[in-house]
Amino acid sequence: MTTSAATATKSGLPPWATLGIIFGFVGAASILLWGPIGVSGTYPRFIGEILRAVTPTYAAENPYLVKMGSLLRAETFLLLGLVIGGFLGARRDTAKAPKVEHPHPGTETTATRYTEAFLAGFLIVFGARLAGGCTSGLIISGMTQLSMAGFVFAAGVFATGIGTAKLMQAVRLGGR
Repeated sequence: MTTSAATATKSGLPPWATLGIIFGFVGAASILLWGPIGVSGTYPRFIGEILRAVTPTYAAENPYLVKMGSLLRAETFLLLGLVIGGFLGARRDTAKAPKVEHPHPGTETTATRYTEAFLAGFLIVFGARLAGGCTSGLIISGMTQLSMAGFVFAAGVFATGIGTAKLMQAVRLGGR
């Protein structure tokens, strides 16, 4: 019997459901203590801290940076926890990671994939800030507050992700 099966047998719930319930309680507690949170606001706060160190007058006169406030907020620690937790989780997992699939073998390198992933992430954060919202905040905080917008957006994000993955897989398999 695997560890996962043993855990599911003892509690009656699969591990993902148990962790989902814990996440729900932690999310609700964070909303009660700090209000709705997301992570995209950390980007302008980080830029604001740099500008306050380099050009304090400009930073003090910029209404957006003033509105965003200090970097020392719950969102910053959430982002740090995500990065540290991801790193520790990857280090803890002793299973060999699956081989990275390249959609266009021979035309890209691992460095190119990392660069494109970083730029795509940057554009997502930039777009979220341009729209005045945070995609993860809408899903996490919105669903925790039982907001219809949070549920609809989450369904759209996952449906689009699954559809895009299936499309990329079909294109990749069709090119062989």
